[in-house]
Amino acid sequence: MGRRIIIATVAAPAGLALLLGAEILLAINGPSLEPREPFDLSGLVGRTSEGAELRMAWIGDSVSAGVGASGPEATVPRLVAATLGRPVRLDVFATSGERVSGALTEKVPRVEALSDPPDVIVVQIGGNDVTHLTGLDDFREDYERLLDRVGSVGAQHVLALGIPAFGSTPRFLQPLRAIVGWRGRQFDEEIREAAAAGGATYVDVAGNTSEDFREDPGRYHASDEFHPSDEGYTLWAEAILGALEGLGIA
Repeated sequence: MGRRIIIATVAAPAGLALLLGAEILLAINGPSLEPREPFDLSGLVGRTSEGAELRMAWIGDSVSAGVGASGPEATVPRLVAATLGRPVRLDVFATSGERVSGALTEKVPRVEALSDPPDVIVVQIGGNDVTHLTGLDDFREDYERLLDRVGSVGAQHVLALGIPAFGSTPRFLQPLRAIVGWRGRQFDEEIREAAAAGGATYVDVAGNTSEDFREDPGRYHASDEFHPSDEGYTLWAEAILGALEGLGIA
């Protein structure tokens, strides 16, 4: 998820509005990661493993791109693929700052253009819609369209990852943290409902990771106090692997 963080200011007493405005500025200008080239995560993982090759495509934002990870092998797509115990052909289409509307126009066509349809498609998008000014109705409409399109590609399974636990993000001070957490839960519920309606498998990321992120934020967050660290990405991978195990894949 991108560095530019914009939260819609709700009607509030002047003092609270000023406090929230100051906290937004602090979040925007908070600590940053060392700049580096994006990881190239696509390719064959586990080539020496036994079993039939699994084709897996990812659509996502900075979490799928691995922002905050120490290297490619510590990113969620690679962690998941390496744990499946079989060769996995990864196609990762992820950009920091991406929102669901952008994924519809830029990422979904790339999945549709793959020469061989994926066996599994992982959709990890929505965090930037929470922290920016995307309306809830617009988000739901676009997310349903995204699931409908990837569902027609021919994949056996589509995983819809929920919203991160923003209520435990140290980059946001209180009460901004509570507001972003509340907004995140709203968007998460939209993903849950859209997944159920569209035949996708919802993965409760916040439910599976929030306690750890909240109890030890220094361990599970990267140095920008926003993105996951290597240990944080491991928690994400465990949540996804649990869902894949339920589908008989892991």
